Amino acid sequence: MKINTVNVIEYANDAILSVDSFSNDEEGIKEAEEHFKAVIKELGDKITDEEAESFIEDGYFEQSEFQVFLTHST
Repeated sequence: MKINTVNVIEYANDAILSVDSFSNDEEGIKEAEEHFKAVIKELGDKITDEEAESFIEDGYFEQSEFQVFLTHST
């Protein structure tokens, strides 16, 4: 059985720090994007909402050795 999810993955120093999964429906995608935005704003406290939206579109954020991914999986 496969489960469609949207994932927010935090990665640093060649290790996965966390994986948060959300349902791959309208509500889950919105929750995943909000979580992704909260994580990257915590790392880069000067990130604007417009910049955060750009990172959401890319599904990727990097600061120093810390990376955050927003991915869809099946």
